[in-house]
Amino acid sequence: MPKVEINGSTFDAFVDESLLGAARRHKAHIGYSCGGHGLCQTCEVIIESGMDALSPINDVEKAWLTAEKQQKGHRLACQAQIKKDAPIKLTTRAEKARRLFNNAFLAKKETLPPTSHPQGHVGEFFTFLGMETLAHISAAPMAFANAVGRVFEGKLTLNAITDAVNAWSERAPEIGEILSKTLSGLPDAIAPVTNAVADVAKGVIDTATKVVKSATGGASATATDGKEAVQAVPIKVEKK
Repeated sequence: MPKVEINGSTFDAFVDESLLGAARRHKAHIGYSCGGHGLCQTCEVIIESGMDALSPINDVEKAWLTAEKQQKGHRLACQAQIKKDAPIKLTTRAEKARRLFNNAFLAKKETLPPTSHPQGHVGEFFTFLGMETLAHISAAPMAFANAVGRVFEGKLTLNAITDAVNAWSERAPEIGEILSKTLSGLPDAIAPVTNAVADVAKGVIDTATKVVKSATGGASATATDGKEAVQAVPIKVEKK
């Protein structure tokens, strides 16, 4: 049975199962705002070892991931299928961001790993955010074209799109709460910056939620086809 290490924790998986499927079974943290249909990048992961045990990168991943990211081992967990009984080690993009954030603002100086960035760990964190934002913007047109092509080919059905809309609507409040709790309690010197980031992010989340709901004629965040909606759970962000 294949073993998948996600952010330092190891889980059992199955051959022909997606990385996202394995993570969801074990409640390991890999995002899936679109419901796992390749319509977003929230399940993006970095494969540290075991790439040869996965399916080849497909057109959906190529649409979302830049050539540089592909070379560095980035995959979409909803698309990457486990094809061999071999160990796989990965780090989620969210976990990488969390580690950089902790290094920049929360970790004690004596515990910090070395960095080659000219502005230190703070610069490393904001550079990461900037590069990720640019990568998302540059990928959007190609990803949209890929989604439209899948609709015409019958590979992306209305049910899949509705599932993605509902998944986003259910996860958006969690994203906002995590962001708010993560940014709270930071040093006063950077409070104006973090507050501005939080306000902008909240506005983007609220707008995106309204857009995806209107995409299905004002569909609510309840699941369709007799399935129950995902229940909200308390979110706690610990600072060490």
